[in-house]
Amino acid sequence: MENFEQIKAIVLERVKPKEEERKKVLSIASKVIEKAKEKAGEIGVKAEVEVEGSIAKDTWLSGDRDIDVFIKLPVELGVESIRSVGLEIAKAAAGEKWIESYAEHPYIEAKIDGYRVDIVPCLKVDKPDARLTAVDRTPFHTRYVLGKLDDKAKDEVRLLKRFMKGIDVYGAELKVGGFSGYLVELLIIHYGSFLNVVNEASSWKERHVIDVEKHYGDLRQVLMLFKEPLVVIDPVDRRRNVAAALTVEKYCELISACRAFLRKPSIKFFFPDEVKPMGFDDVINNLKRRDVSLLVLYSKCPKLPVEVLWGQLNKSLLGVKKLLEKEGFNVLSYRALSDEDNYAALVYELDRTELSKTLIHKGPPVHMSEDEDRFLSKYWEGENVAAGPWIEGRRWVVMLFRK
Repeated sequence: MENFEQIKAIVLERVKPKEEERKKVLSIASKVIEKAKEKAGEIGVKAEVEVEGSIAKDTWLSGDRDIDVFIKLPVELGVESIRSVGLEIAKAAAGEKWIESYAEHPYIEAKIDGYRVDIVPCLKVDKPDARLTAVDRTPFHTRYVLGKLDDKAKDEVRLLKRFMKGIDVYGAELKVGGFSGYLVELLIIHYGSFLNVVNEASSWKERHVIDVEKHYGDLRQVLMLFKEPLVVIDPVDRRRNVAAALTVEKYCELISACRAFLRKPSIKFFFPDEVKPMGFDDVINNLKRRDVSLLVLYSKCPKLPVEVLWGQLNKSLLGVKKLLEKEGFNVLSYRALSDEDNYAALVYELDRTELSKTLIHKGPPVHMSEDEDRFLSKYWEGENVAAGPWIEGRRWVVMLFRK
């Protein structure tokens, strides 16, 4: 571990925003806020407009191109005002290049000077458990983190974010299924430093619970309420697991990467070598060498909000896999791919693309006499019967020709 401090210094030099970059981000945010306030004044709405997220908490990484601006509307206007009044203000603040996107409720995604600015209408509630939409609690997250992290701890957050980006487990969006920025911040608040997180995470078990503010006295109760592999109780809302979007694969990838880093620390965990895509001929030769086949379902990318797109892709990916396996194919690996603009594809690696002419169909156990009678009357001399029926173990089976 003697070279960790050197690695840390190199990483922070690369990921900590310089003054010029900070000024540009704050300048963009200030202009958006000013336009939003101006529009709110024009239509007579008392809205508070502030920067939220990692920019507000000063835990962002150099090169990040995302800015979150929240338009907090009076709660008495109701949820309906987000779509009407909120979007009107957001569009006015967005400038010329923007699209309307959706999470639980609509928001505006603008492109300004090379940055993506999400302008999010929400309701200003007095406390997070009084929220009417999911984003209403975001300002409480910002205040909580700012109250817990000093400048040194913010650098520890940056280290952990960059580590997670390097091992491809960062990002709570459906495309990734990894750790959100807020979740990373809570890990540092709870464990104190990047190295402490790595040490602790390396020994996480099948399920792990973190309750920073000790909302629950009994961790067994937490495990009954939440079913995810990692449960991190939201300090500002005890009903919420901050790690709900984390997949079991990304959870396990972090654990394994932490163990590997402890064995042999390296800058490559933070900044891995670029993986060059294989050429077409190399792909074909690799498939031949492994004696496997690819099934690719390819289509033009539908014009959908990104989270909706990936939700549908992931659902379709598993649905087609289940269908392939039901028909007798052995799916070795599978993945959804999309550039979120031009194409979408479902890719399956199969051990073969042609099935045998027959399949084994399992019937009822012998001791279920009524079911046995129905099974035998149907398959004793059926046209699609290739062989049998016969008893295998306690159950009737028959060999059928595939349809």
